[in-house]
Amino acid sequence: MVSYCFERNSVKFKIDDLIPTKKPPINVKNSKKYLQIKKSINSIGIIEPIVVYLDSKLGKIKILDGHLRIEALKELGETEAICLVSTIYDTYTPNSKVSRITIIQEQKMIRKALKSGVSIEKLSEALGISIDILKGKINLLDGIDPEVVNLLANQNVPKATFNVLRKMKNIRQIECACIMNNMENYSEKFSISLLHNTQPNLLVDGQQGNDKEGHRKTIDRLEREMAQVHIESEKLKESYGENTLRLVIMKSHIQKLLENTKILHWLLDNKNELLIELKKISNINSLTK
Repeated sequence: MVSYCFERNSVKFKIDDLIPTKKPPINVKNSKKYLQIKKSINSIGIIEPIVVYLDSKLGKIKILDGHLRIEALKELGETEAICLVSTIYDTYTPNSKVSRITIIQEQKMIRKALKSGVSIEKLSEALGISIDILKGKINLLDGIDPEVVNLLANQNVPKATFNVLRKMKNIRQIECACIMNNMENYSEKFSISLLHNTQPNLLVDGQQGNDKEGHRKTIDRLEREMAQVHIESEKLKESYGENTLRLVIMKSHIQKLLENTKILHWLLDNKNELLIELKKISNINSLTK
């Protein structure tokens, strides 16, 4: 049976009645994120409602998500806020399960907003960025093959990488996008290395990025090494879960042994160095240590 985590209808509450569940960071009101939220609310209002929980035992309305939005509303002189009412007290999920948009998704949303009639000035004010920066986001994919856009749509690709890809012809752009996906590397430096290893006939200006034989060999070796690193990292991902389970079982068994006073005293008297190592293992929290 499926149970709802939120009430079906949003509710308007007085801001003064909402109780925060965490303290905001020091000087958060001077942060770029907070100022952007404030400008957005002032320009177009609240987009994402505040998430609250009705604590019937204490008779309080607790904020689960939206502390910065509430602070911004207070500064803007608002007295009420639209809220979603959660049926469970969970401050973790609303923040941890946020889907961050990629630069390509952002560009599509901006273009869609402009196409629907929103002026570039209004959009600039709502996003808290200058018109020049906004124009750069709008023109981000100019000269980029549509297939590349599809390949990289869900990846966090820096703007500089697209500037490098734009110097290549479409077929080479697609090839480089596939290599980036295989390597899981979308950095500007990696894209430049791919540019330097591109044949002159696949470049837009027809000039080789770097035709020195020694440099090309270095790039080839780098790509082979990165491919090997990718393979090794995939193997580690596959074995991580199993190794973590083994670690938990080992820790549990060692902790039980150390809780036995007879075993502990024997180790202390006869195998002190072993006791030190066992204590280290029992204190391990993850495989990253």
